[in-house]
Amino acid sequence: MKLHVWKNTDGLHLSRPPKPSTLEEIDFDPDRRCLQCGEVVLSISAYISDVCPWCESSTNRPKMLRYQELDIIRLLQQQSEVNRNSQPTKKRGLIQNGVTEKDLRDYLTANGYYGRSASILGLDLKALERPGWVQVFEFHVHAKNRKGSWEQLGGVIRADERSDLFEVTYYDNSSRSNVAREATDGMITAPRSSRHWSYWPLMTLFALMFGAAIFGAVITPKVSPAADSENVKPEIP
Repeated sequence: MKLHVWKNTDGLHLSRPPKPSTLEEIDFDPDRRCLQCGEVVLSISAYISDVCPWCESSTNRPKMLRYQELDIIRLLQQQSEVNRNSQPTKKRGLIQNGVTEKDLRDYLTANGYYGRSASILGLDLKALERPGWVQVFEFHVHAKNRKGSWEQLGGVIRADERSDLFEVTYYDNSSRSNVAREATDGMITAPRSSRHWSYWPLMTLFALMFGAAIFGAVITPKVSPAADSENVKPEIP
């Protein structure tokens, strides 16, 4: 029997724990027997041990009838369905990022972070090279390092689907634009996002105001100093 459970550094959980966790599918045998008491285990343990929860906690196991055991198994299945359906449905794009996300988690795990518990805040295709094997992604993740502290990481990924090429370059405060420019040099870049709906009305208003100012300056007559002196009446003593 397959069960969907949550997994983090503490082990397996039937309900989603407060710590960062991932959804895992595990095999569960409802007829598996406890190594200590010989009764049906009836539950998952943190690390899938062959000991029932009563023996794990050193408490007396209540006497159960078969229909009660079946009710417990049914509740496990129901919670598994709740877990499976709690995952948000991701919008499918033209080029899928699922494989790249897995590769990124594996890379973080191999380079001093807990990749499986990392939160992927952003993973977007930025450029590709004809005919599309080589792709460049921009990423932003929140990952926990081996010392136990969380870090914000960002950078670009250059991946080649024909081989195992998976190059990661991190951003720093001074080189973000340079890293992105070098990584996408000569490639087909993603189109620029559409402007906000208020852009064109504001630009139209600015153009009208600027045009009115120029028109007013052109039609305003200029009075010469000589004309001003002719229009001044002499004072009578």
